[in-house]
Amino acid sequence: MKSREEILSTIAEIDNLLKSLDIIVSEAVEKHMEFSFREPDRFSLRALGSLIHDFYTNIEDIFELISVDINGAKILDTFDWHKRLLTRMAIPIPDVRPPLISEELKIQLEEYLKFRHGFRNVYGYLLEWKRMKPLLDNLESAYKSFRKEIEDFKKFLLEVAYKIE
Repeated sequence: MKSREEILSTIAEIDNLLKSLDIIVSEAVEKHMEFSFREPDRFSLRALGSLIHDFYTNIEDIFELISVDINGAKILDTFDWHKRLLTRMAIPIPDVRPPLISEELKIQLEEYLKFRHGFRNVYGYLLEWKRMKPLLDNLESAYKSFRKEIEDFKKFLLEVAYKIE
């Protein structure tokens, strides 16, 4: 059983990561509007790819924090650990926690995970606007869903923390 202080510290770390996510999303939304009527050039594609990459990476950082601090799990050392971590966040852990995210949000985030994997493993000149545009189109919606679901999860954590003597 975690102590109240440990749970409250985890919540504070989540909040700190959410501040970074807010900045990333703000930048992505601003740049998305800039390219709503024209295709970005190659350099801009790289920059937009970096924002999409950072969006998912920041969310995954929160997942890792919860997995270690709340679930008590170690980060897996398997080829598919990123996908497994995302899946774990959408399922309840009996006697530990409810799902952090909904199945619908998990499906949305899988697209960002796939993109991030590709972004890390291809040269920037291979990025394609037709692949990136839908991710940017949906980024703000995915963010709002994530924000709501993480806030609900933080409420759960606070309830647990204040039940501890």
